[in-house]
Amino acid sequence: MSKKARSGDFHWTDYVWVSDEWLMLADFFRSDFPAPSEPPPGVQVREKKLEPYEKDVFSGDVGISNEPIWFLYKDNTKFGPYRYLELVRLLQTNACSREDFVWKPGFQDWVRLRQAEEFQDRTLDRLVHMKNFGVEKVFVKRRFPRVPYESEVILHDEKKVVFGAARSLSEGGAFVEVARPTHVKGDRIKLHFTPGDLTVPFNCIAEVTQVSKGKPSGYNVKFIYLEEDDRKRIAQYAEKTAQKQGG
Repeated sequence: MSKKARSGDFHWTDYVWVSDEWLMLADFFRSDFPAPSEPPPGVQVREKKLEPYEKDVFSGDVGISNEPIWFLYKDNTKFGPYRYLELVRLLQTNACSREDFVWKPGFQDWVRLRQAEEFQDRTLDRLVHMKNFGVEKVFVKRRFPRVPYESEVILHDEKKVVFGAARSLSEGGAFVEVARPTHVKGDRIKLHFTPGDLTVPFNCIAEVTQVSKGKPSGYNVKFIYLEEDDRKRIAQYAEKTAQKQGG
């Protein structure tokens, strides 16, 4: 399998079943994975630079330096150096993913974004509430905020059928958890949502906007086609649920 991954027949982000669990090939063949152990000379500098931030350390509580010390390893290419908030912005806009690698001085080796403490959900959640240092410019606000929602979902793309579960929902899209994501960003799929808190099932055509291979694994999708009656029902449900959550 390692040879097939190197030849391009498989991808390092494909999964293999080992000892009762799915492992990414990059993890299973960790010693063969091509990420270097330290930033090599001639680092590729990104062509477009995000808006700089004036302060180098933005919170005593969070305690993360915002100096340009981060490097990103993506698609066999190294980019950097980045400021921390610039990387957060790239993550929020899907320019990089949690499966890509990062390195900064002090790290012994490259780690995936999802493994770095600075990019854990609990850390990012704390940043959401910070109003200084330009943090509010970093986080992308959805046009239609999502609310928790549970129902079984059937996904199909004219070739195969996959069963999953909705975890969040808005009139603009949803997060659908699946055991093994096989689609990529930009794919269009048909979704059938079975009854949940919404007692009426509905169908839609959606586009994959982000693939999550951590836990939970699945897809963020935006709705491309949704019946108007279904859209209204979802909007009413989301509004009522958000009001309840807000007390």
